Amino acid sequence: MPATPESVKLLLGPIYVGTILSTCLFGACAVQFMTYYLSKRRLQDSFTVCALVLWEFVISIFCAATSVYFVWLYLVDNYFNPEFLASAPWPLTAVPMLSGLSACPVQIFMAFRVLQLSKSRFLFSLLVFLTIVHGGISLVTSIFAFGLAFDDGSRLTPVADSWLALATVNDVALTVSIIYYLNRSRTGFSKTDGVIGRLTRSALESAAFASFFSIMVLIMFTKLPTTGFHLMFSQPMGRIYTSTLLSTLNGREALRNDLQCTYGLDETLNIDHIRRFRPPA
Repeated sequence: MPATPESVKLLLGPIYVGTILSTCLFGACAVQFMTYYLSKRRLQDSFTVCALVLWEFVISIFCAATSVYFVWLYLVDNYFNPEFLASAPWPLTAVPMLSGLSACPVQIFMAFRVLQLSKSRFLFSLLVFLTIVHGGISLVTSIFAFGLAFDDGSRLTPVADSWLALATVNDVALTVSIIYYLNRSRTGFSKTDGVIGRLTRSALESAAFASFFSIMVLIMFTKLPTTGFHLMFSQPMGRIYTSTLLSTLNGREALRNDLQCTYGLDETLNIDHIRRFRPPA
């Protein structure tokens, strides 16, 4: 029996790995969703926050199912169809759009957190504008990819690079803004400053994961457009944003416990109301 050609391994191998990563991250998101749904804090959240969580979970389910169907198309339905390897089925072309549908609502949520901390409508508008442009380019990338052969992926490099670069810039801008205004909110009390430190680390960790996946997709798609290596990172990328949102919401109760109920945090983790407290001279 002849060995599997190297070109087939470079296509199907990364798709298989990307599907495993996407499925594992979906499992983590499902646990976080159940934690949020069972928490008492959920009952105090606004309709918008609850709808956002539901939207992210529905998108995660759809993306996980799409990833499995992606593998099924290649390894089951078209197992003896070499011509299919050169095609770009809809689960492949939909990856940028699905990533944008997951990332953009979370980025707007983070931009609202920046607004609550900074009170700057200009900064909020700028961050929302970046998010809208990022989402628009992700949609355009999927539209342009529809109907292309897999070997023609290099033709998408300019628009795909714009989408990924803007996603990274948006994540970095949100993270820098949140960290800057969090540090300005330090009061000198160990409890509140400890909470601010935890929020800062959480923002850095979330941005690091999202930026890492965006940068890896950017590098792989630019340097190796005719392989499937970029799919190892682009398939699970949307789940990173879902996990960021859910971990942020689920972490509020622990932060309240750290403060021993002295101060409260609303659904956006706004800490403006603890700025008023300063240590005694």
